[in-house]
Amino acid sequence: MSVFIKRSPLLDVTAVSNVFLLEHMPKAPEGHVKVYLLGLMLSAVPGEEAAGLDIAGILHMDAAEVCRAFAYWQAAGLVRVAAEEPLSVEYLPVGAASAPAGDAPRKYASLVAALQDVAGTRMFSGFELSEIYDWIETFRFEEAAAVVCVKECLARCGAKAKMWQLNNAAKRLANAGVVTAAEAERFFARERQRSAGAQRILQRWKRSRAATEDELALYSKWVEEWGFDESVILDACTDATSSAQPSFKYLDSILATYRMNGVVTEEAAAALRKARDASEELIRSAFARAGLKRTPTLSQREQMETWHETWHMSAELILYAADLSREAATPFANMKKLVTAWHDAGVATVAQAEKHKAEEEKKPAAEKKSGLSKAHNHKKRSYSDAELAAIGIDLLED
Repeated sequence: MSVFIKRSPLLDVTAVSNVFLLEHMPKAPEGHVKVYLLGLMLSAVPGEEAAGLDIAGILHMDAAEVCRAFAYWQAAGLVRVAAEEPLSVEYLPVGAASAPAGDAPRKYASLVAALQDVAGTRMFSGFELSEIYDWIETFRFEEAAAVVCVKECLARCGAKAKMWQLNNAAKRLANAGVVTAAEAERFFARERQRSAGAQRILQRWKRSRAATEDELALYSKWVEEWGFDESVILDACTDATSSAQPSFKYLDSILATYRMNGVVTEEAAAALRKARDASEELIRSAFARAGLKRTPTLSQREQMETWHETWHMSAELILYAADLSREAATPFANMKKLVTAWHDAGVATVAQAEKHKAEEEKKPAAEKKSGLSKAHNHKKRSYSDAELAAIGIDLLED
């Protein structure tokens, strides 16, 4: 049995193609030529020996520059990057650059260089580059648009972004009809804004997770279709917290109500808050002056809003009804009785209410009981249970 010991690589000779020397080397940056030649030498060294050799260290170059150099030679059809980590480069016969298989790399040489500029130390394999070439052929992207797409994905997902993530971003652009770099920039800017806005909503609700696609779609609808200012959306989050589990779907219903009332800007929202605060203060004061020491029900709130906003009764008049009802057995029911009577009689001020009260007190007991008015000689209007329910009157409610 014979054993042969391989001599040191330093004692070997590296053959360089004359085609490389005459056609490729003159046009290539000097640093790229150094990387190519040293890599060519290492490609002949056994794997275990080459593994310990660092091209960047040997050439005193930055790792990113080494990556750009191999990307350049890959675009020229002289090498193929098989894997990024650990960096695995296959040297191709120089004559292969003139074969049909080398057409795509040469055609997209400027694209590959631009991609490497935004990728830094990230190396694109031949498979990945062919996928990016397909974007241009299939989606009709400008080369610059493809570069914007890659740059956005690397910024979002990191330097190790997977090809499926890049392809998903390219498909979103294609579905939106994006072709140019400027359109791609605007598209991704909208996506970033949408994502950031949806996350701010989740943060308001103390949710430490990423927004789902459905949630992002709702946020996009509110801002882009309905025209809401973000400040209005965040303000509406306060209303949504009344739910045990606030959600985008519930917030959507609140904003739909805002939209029906024309509240889409900060100014309109401020006016709504002011009116809402005034309504809350009126309800609170009325309950306090009526001697009611509990929280108003939703029905009671709606009825008081009807008196004030639909019937246009002043706050002073409603509070006067509360004062008169303080000693009643059922204060809120008595308030409703008074307010309804004033509404029917056209009473609009406290002075008119006092006069109406005085006139009612002067009527004989029999007339009050029968409902017959001598002054007008006609039956006063009476309400059926159905009519009372229709206008929100329930004399037993308190």
